[in-house]
Amino acid sequence: MFAGNDRLWPSTLRSPLLWGEAGWSVACAFLLYAGLRTGLAGFAYAGAVVALTAWIRARHHYRQIADIPTVRLAAAAQGRVELQGRGAPLPDYPVHSPLTGLPCLWFEYTVARGEGRQRRVVRADTSTRPFALRDGDRQAMVLPEGARVISRHRQSWRSGDETYTESVLLADEPLYVLGEYVHDWTESDGHRLDRQAAALLQEWKQDQDGLKRRFDTDGDGVIDMREWDAARRQAERDVLRGDHHPARAENQIRRPKSGGAFILSNYSAAQLAARFRRWSWLHLGVFFAALAVAGWR
Repeated sequence: MFAGNDRLWPSTLRSPLLWGEAGWSVACAFLLYAGLRTGLAGFAYAGAVVALTAWIRARHHYRQIADIPTVRLAAAAQGRVELQGRGAPLPDYPVHSPLTGLPCLWFEYTVARGEGRQRRVVRADTSTRPFALRDGDRQAMVLPEGARVISRHRQSWRSGDETYTESVLLADEPLYVLGEYVHDWTESDGHRLDRQAAALLQEWKQDQDGLKRRFDTDGDGVIDMREWDAARRQAERDVLRGDHHPARAENQIRRPKSGGAFILSNYSAAQLAARFRRWSWLHLGVFFAALAVAGWR
């Protein structure tokens, strides 16, 4: 379907961070141009308001990324955290981009039809399926709904009168997460011991030989009800002591319920902080330029 399609932009110009922040500057430039053309100071003041809003927004993201220290997943406390690791798919939640069929962790796409101002979006979707952040021998489930995802993997192409745009996060590449970290067994809706013990038992069942060595006390090669009950009690003890968390334990990283930035990216924390800092200074410069135009008018 997409054979022979032309790419629309170089990779450096497809950055969602570039276009997301540049949109504010374009809006300011339009308002300043309208003010200069019409002689009405109101347009310049409106541009100043837009620039100030963009500066506050970019500065807020920069400060949150720069001020929150990056921690290892094993040492992460509940609450707002900044984590880095590698993204990995969860077997129960396979994700493929609908446009290209590419296996991925997350996707967002739009299909627009027409040309210029006549172009309209006819189809769009954003993945909300969870995936994992892995850091050493630990992992946590990432719930991407509501996140601002900034990915270096963004492409756009044409086919006939339709324009396709796709952004994805891929498995096994560095992943930065700024959000709220929640331990499943200490959520406010009650203790999750049964769920954690069941997940640990499920993990043990994948190694039948090891399971029998530990709990087949009568040596008949079968785990009977009494022996299974002993295994369940041991799993509960392991979870309570924190000796072992099952690989599928549902420690979650999600959009903060109390507000604040929720960012997922395959750029590093340093790269994101530097870019938001540069954009904040640009927006501030545009703000003062707009005030100067308004005063001159």
